[in-house]
Amino acid sequence: MPQRLLSVTGFVLAGGLSLRMGRPKAALVLGDETMLARQVRLLKSVSRSVAVVGRPAGFEGLEARGTGSALGGAVRLLPDALPGHGPLGGIYSGLAWTRTEFNLFLGCDLPFMETRFLRYLAAKALACGADVTVPESQDGRLQPLAAVYRRRARAAVKASLESGENKVTRFYSRVRCEVVKWREIAQAGFPSHIFDNMNTPADYENAVRRLPFIHLGPENRGS
Repeated sequence: MPQRLLSVTGFVLAGGLSLRMGRPKAALVLGDETMLARQVRLLKSVSRSVAVVGRPAGFEGLEARGTGSALGGAVRLLPDALPGHGPLGGIYSGLAWTRTEFNLFLGCDLPFMETRFLRYLAAKALACGADVTVPESQDGRLQPLAAVYRRRARAAVKASLESGENKVTRFYSRVRCEVVKWREIAQAGFPSHIFDNMNTPADYENAVRRLPFIHLGPENRGS
């Protein structure tokens, strides 16, 4: 039985330059789908509405007002309101557009992310009410591109951008931030590979090789 969709908007951050990768991460194929299509599919299993922020290179044919069958329909494409400011600019664009207070953002460089974890994280955010709910990976690093941001954090994001600070985590000190510690995540049964990312061609090749051996539930696999 399908689980209830949560009162959050899901955003895929797909406007990055992918300089180290050398090609758009959104267009990378993993299994039988692109990373963009995969992340959209995961978010659609959790969120009542889903949008893609940025015009991902390699997807020029997508319509500005809905991507139709290309991404399963009912997905909005949003232009990056502040191009050239990296993921933080994309987060600002999403928060400026959203109609929901809580918003789940997901990058295109997390090949082994799971629907179950996204639902867990969103539920945590709804329960604690923080402006930012961000998970910590096994190595102790924050994962700002798999996090929940409240709409009211938009002013703090804008202030950070206007000060010339584009690193996502730098604005956290301006708002109420809840860190979901790795120990708690592990105790909830989530594997460390959900935060494995792809920044280089070698990372991508490694992800392709590992995919058949990574246990992903049916809800996390393409058709």
